[in-house]
Amino acid sequence: MARITVLDPTAAPPEVAPDPGPDAGPLAGRTVGLRSDRTWRSFEWVLDEWARELEAAGARLRRWCAGNRVGEEGERTRAELDRFADDVDVAIVGLGN
Repeated sequence: MARITVLDPTAAPPEVAPDPGPDAGPLAGRTVGLRSDRTWRSFEWVLDEWARELEAAGARLRRWCAGNRVGEEGERTRAELDRFADDVDVAIVGLGN
């Protein structure tokens, strides 16, 4: 009987820095921005869950859905992003995965 070697094509996971970054501090009375886009619709469910918890902690929410990144819509998206960043104290912009 012949033998074969099966190769595992998966890469090793990247090394992740254990430092989660600065603490946002108390959220009561602060504005938390929730940024999403239309590429991963299930993230909207995650944001809905987080929104309930953030509001229960006393935070005000500001949601923003990013548009396209090119052309006239890209210019509009960049301007909206600037306003979004100016309007919030803390922003959640993704899952970090």
